[in-house]
Amino acid sequence: MKGIMKIHHLTASIAAVLLSASLFSCSSDDFLGKAETNTDGISFGVSTENGASTRANNSADGYTAARYTLRSDNSADTLCVRAVVTDGIGNSNAGRPATRAAMQTSMYNDFKVVAAVKENGNVGTQYYMDDVATKTGTNWVPSKVYYWPGSNRQLRFLAWAPTDASFQSVPNSPNATTLQYTTPAEAKNQRDIVAAATGFISNPSNDATCTPVGLQFKHLCTAVIIKTGEQMTAGTIKSVSLKGVKNSGTYDMVSSVWTLSGNTTDFTISPNQATTSTTPNGTNLNAGESTFMLLPQTLGADSKLEVAFHDNISGRDRILSASLNGAEWPMGKTVTYRLSITPEYELKFVTEPTLQDAHYVIYPIRIKVDPTLVDKDKKGKVVGGGWTLKSTSPKVTLCKELTELTSLGYWVEEDRGTQTIEGTETGEVTVYAFLEENITDAERDIVLELSPKKYPSATSAKFTIKQLCPSWNTQGLGCERFEDGDYPWGFKWDSSMKITYDMSEAGGTGFWGPLRRWIMKIQIKYYGDKYKDYITYTTYWGQLKTLTIDFSKVPNLDVADSPDDGNLNTWELYNFNGISDVTGLMSQLEEWGGKPDKKLEQNPAEYAARMCTMKNKFNKEKIAQEGSNVAYRPVLKRENLVWYLPAKNEFSMVVDNDYPLNGNYWTSTASEIAHDNEKSYKYLQNSGATLNIRTDKFHVRAVRKK
Repeated sequence: MKGIMKIHHLTASIAAVLLSASLFSCSSDDFLGKAETNTDGISFGVSTENGASTRANNSADGYTAARYTLRSDNSADTLCVRAVVTDGIGNSNAGRPATRAAMQTSMYNDFKVVAAVKENGNVGTQYYMDDVATKTGTNWVPSKVYYWPGSNRQLRFLAWAPTDASFQSVPNSPNATTLQYTTPAEAKNQRDIVAAATGFISNPSNDATCTPVGLQFKHLCTAVIIKTGEQMTAGTIKSVSLKGVKNSGTYDMVSSVWTLSGNTTDFTISPNQATTSTTPNGTNLNAGESTFMLLPQTLGADSKLEVAFHDNISGRDRILSASLNGAEWPMGKTVTYRLSITPEYELKFVTEPTLQDAHYVIYPIRIKVDPTLVDKDKKGKVVGGGWTLKSTSPKVTLCKELTELTSLGYWVEEDRGTQTIEGTETGEVTVYAFLEENITDAERDIVLELSPKKYPSATSAKFTIKQLCPSWNTQGLGCERFEDGDYPWGFKWDSSMKITYDMSEAGGTGFWGPLRRWIMKIQIKYYGDKYKDYITYTTYWGQLKTLTIDFSKVPNLDVADSPDDGNLNTWELYNFNGISDVTGLMSQLEEWGGKPDKKLEQNPAEYAARMCTMKNKFNKEKIAQEGSNVAYRPVLKRENLVWYLPAKNEFSMVVDNDYPLNGNYWTSTASEIAHDNEKSYKYLQNSGATLNIRTDKFHVRAVRKK
């Protein structure tokens, strides 16, 4: 029993320094059985060579084998776990594996030993030795005296300890070499089992003396230790469970191989360890007799680490768990799980990821921020904390607010934001991801990482943006993958397409209202002077009062008649007589608070070519400024029009097997018939292009060249 207690005391010291390995490993640093004195009869030596070197890994903490994040089923808090593997079981030196002298002191006082005899190549039918060897001085001596047999005979020794371990079976005949073992359910009953085997050997002494036989013992289990990590919150770790662990198997002492059964069970400790933010890093939760001594294995899909934690902040009990699928528990090593429990808070993505198209995209994403993550003084002023959102690629940038132009759907280069943003807003917050076009040949994934500034070591919440690539044909023409809706071709407007906005109260009625309307007047003057054929406005005391747009006065279309060049057609349609500027202005008027006198039967902004044009990258141009107030207009550079509405002869090359075309689509080609201002070409899948009235609503799909 004293020997057993020595092992447990040694295991406790190992746990304190997070070491893991074998009491006797299979390397040259293990028990070699060097003889110190000669004895009467056969004896055994388990002494070691002096000056044993450290192993290749010289880190005091061993190496990090894996990291896990444990999540609760009923809260957003997390528990972070680091799995550390270190050499040694029975090692009290944090910086290196035990020397042989230190390992010698941890050996059991007794071990079971059997010896099979071989004569002229034949193994005998009975054991030559079947006994218990007990430590006597520096050697271990059987209870009876055994002498080496004659010169033509060799002996093979098998030894195991402790002698009171609950083996289901042990070798019982000269040809048997296996131990069958089932791990006890409670950690206090689990033993550090060791075993040694020799080949068939002759008397190690060439004379009549009996030189002790050297036995190289190996640890057969993996020590599993649970410790606190660097960051803990106020509460109590009530229990820690390892679930879905194989618990029985057979060990072959000659080949040094475990064969485990398929049976699994759960192992639990209940430390009831109180924690605070100042709990020392590395506090043991299962030291001493509570150390898990489990079978070495690769953990399966049903295995997991589960922690029951009482949170003092919320007053709730929480169960946090993480899968251990694929984790390695090496034989003769210690695996230490370091737990870091973060304070309970909510910081997560509310929006579920959706597949994004290949063109330029503005992607609104909602996050939820716990108010406890922001520090405020007594007056409610923010003094610290907050959150950070980071994109893992410069292809996706972020911003917290849209500008006047980006809120209207323009992907503006100057307003695309940055790769990392920070904020102190709480509750549900909308952020915006600006995705560059993906013109590669494959879908791309870009991850957003959301983390609390107060807890820099906390695990980030992650959001993966999946963006498709175009569906390319063999001629290098690719199309977008989704269709936003059905739209008219446009540019067929009668007298009913006239609208007047009352701007007398736009911008508010308070002190700043008149100033805002004055600034609006400056911006409107730009458009009114440029497109005076169909835009008129009135003022009162220098302020904007009304604005009227009469689309029936837009000149007849005389562009976009190319059957082959959809890019040119789209450019001409987008820039025709300021229609794109003016339709964008209408949205701006309503943003300002302008009141239209009616709702137009057709939205002049929603015409087929413009819907494709809006999938490109824009810039902005300043058109007016008063103090810090600046008015901008969107500008599409000619070289940046890459996504366009295909011409009638291009549509036959548009192919998408994953998101196939179906039905009628508008082309960008207007009628080539003189003075025909009513019809343009549509394309019917598998039938070709025909003229159709422009007011009908059909599908729209943008394309781009590679």
